[in-house]
Amino acid sequence: MNLLFPRPTPSDPLLTEGDPGIRQHLLSRPGQPVVIVKFSGWGTLLSLFPFFRQLGHAYPDNPVVLVTGSENRPMMTHFSPVDNVVYPRGHQKLTIIDSLRMALKIRLLRPALLINLQMYTRKKLSFLVSKFSGSPFQIGFVDHKTGMGVSGLTHPFFHNRQLPPSQAIEQVAHFLGIRTGDPFPVLDPPREEPRNRLGSLLGNFLSPGGKTIVMNPNASGQSHERRWPTASYAETAKKLLDRHSNARIVLIGLERDQPLVQSILGKLSSRHSGRLLNLAGKLSFPELHALLATCDGYLGNDSGPLHLALLSGTPSVGLFGPTRPDLVLPSRDFPRSLILYEPHYCSPCLHHAAQLPCGGDNICMQILSPSAVVNAIEHVVWNLGEKNRLRHIWTKSEKEVRALHDESPVALYRKRGKVG
Repeated sequence: MNLLFPRPTPSDPLLTEGDPGIRQHLLSRPGQPVVIVKFSGWGTLLSLFPFFRQLGHAYPDNPVVLVTGSENRPMMTHFSPVDNVVYPRGHQKLTIIDSLRMALKIRLLRPALLINLQMYTRKKLSFLVSKFSGSPFQIGFVDHKTGMGVSGLTHPFFHNRQLPPSQAIEQVAHFLGIRTGDPFPVLDPPREEPRNRLGSLLGNFLSPGGKTIVMNPNASGQSHERRWPTASYAETAKKLLDRHSNARIVLIGLERDQPLVQSILGKLSSRHSGRLLNLAGKLSFPELHALLATCDGYLGNDSGPLHLALLSGTPSVGLFGPTRPDLVLPSRDFPRSLILYEPHYCSPCLHHAAQLPCGGDNICMQILSPSAVVNAIEHVVWNLGEKNRLRHIWTKSEKEVRALHDESPVALYRKRGKVG
């Protein structure tokens, strides 16, 4: 199929005002769901909560159903941001068979609209879910290399990889007549029951008037390049404990991350042992939420817990390298937090290169010094030091580039026509 990007000043109101036909279609089919397909980590899903909420407000008679991976079940159960969730069987790696099974489940729901939000990975699997869902309207993003999705979507969108994914979501929202921006907090506060269970786990570890710092040295098992070196975490913990007698440090992660956490603890002196706590593999998702919402500070790589800490309002220091902060983090500001990032020529590489140029030797993360990280933590937790004198600090540009303006068309693919 020959395609043409929309012209800067289109005459087609579809590109500037959205599609009233789809809106009328949804309003005329109460009870039939809007299905969203998004296979990603739960950190990414957290940033989509405002879109889920806006979609529900705009079309209250059309239930919002999410199709996602089983690894997101604890988070989705805890927050319940949509009306229903469809998961694959088991917890194994997703297969074509899984996609077809989920498509059948969706087909039985008789969806009024399907929105495929896959942008970087698992495009083929999400394409199959969309194609066989039975939905009369299918919105999604076209694969930038293969063009996959054009033939399987009634409304294929261009994904500009140079701009934050949040702006791609804004394109879809604008097309559906949904307002962008969300004045409400993304997350509800932790419930009392998990807070009480967390208190039992912590016991007498916390000290009155002390500062509790949570460290997460882990990242997705598929993206180890996002990890900061364990030696750097250990040195950072040592410096904080030596310089602040009221500091306590909690290390977190999954059960499979125990060896990594233990390697950090093994690098620290026994005199610090009473002020260190290993909770890797010991927290349910509600307990993790309670911990990150109540601690005094958080330190971690680009991962789900960093998103959870930021959206909980916790003073945080995030470490970035293979991914670029503006292409990953939610678009809202986090004035009590700092992001450390050195813009290397090869960054971002994750999701942008089939083979990473460093071969896994993530210099972009190793260059972030423990001293700079300690200074950043001291600034957000103890209010020490001047921000403009800190190293490696990433800040948004004074004028953020926006992909969506009132006069700007959405980047919906169109059949090639005459350019006048």
